[in-house]
Amino acid sequence: MRVIDLGWPIEDSMQVFPGDISPEIKELTKIEDEGCRSKKIIISSHTGTHMDAPAHMLAGGACLDELPSETFFGFAVIADVSGCAGREIEISDLGLTREEMAAADFLLLHTGYCDKMGEDGYLEGFPVLSQAAARALAEQELKGIGVDAISVDPVKSAECPVHKTILGNGMVVLENLRGLRQLPFKTPFCLTALPLALKGADGAPARVMAVLEK
Repeated sequence: MRVIDLGWPIEDSMQVFPGDISPEIKELTKIEDEGCRSKKIIISSHTGTHMDAPAHMLAGGACLDELPSETFFGFAVIADVSGCAGREIEISDLGLTREEMAAADFLLLHTGYCDKMGEDGYLEGFPVLSQAAARALAEQELKGIGVDAISVDPVKSAECPVHKTILGNGMVVLENLRGLRQLPFKTPFCLTALPLALKGADGAPARVMAVLEK
């Protein structure tokens, strides 16, 4: 068995969505003083690699702790959309057959933008689903959609239509993934996406892992 971490470690200097707070990680106690080591951690619910719940965008939408545990585990398939930079992603760009889609619980979009993390370029130009593609995917029996970019909508989008379409159909969103190119495209694999167990959370940092047989 091989396990691949698809998330970013949270640190003080990491890039965040414009307007969000930067993480603060401070020493709370030290071994030499108090006999143990602990830290004070201040983050937003959308820091680093994280999961959005329907409550993130929808009044009355489910919070993470209200979703069944099965939401956080399933089979994922990756679509390579790195050639779509600067434009919207259509269903035809996914390059997936009906059978490949039917085998997936999660669709992960490989944009390649994880390579730009920490740069200004990470915040602009990444491809996003068209509204038609988002609606078509929302009709699939998926648990969620993930992306190796900072958002499933453009940073400057005021309406966030892709978020609302996906979350409005009871799915979750995974953002700020990385390492997707280490995995086989179009071939299903086991995925665990475990957000922090925060009561009433609209979103939370998540540990996202791909589990391969070998």
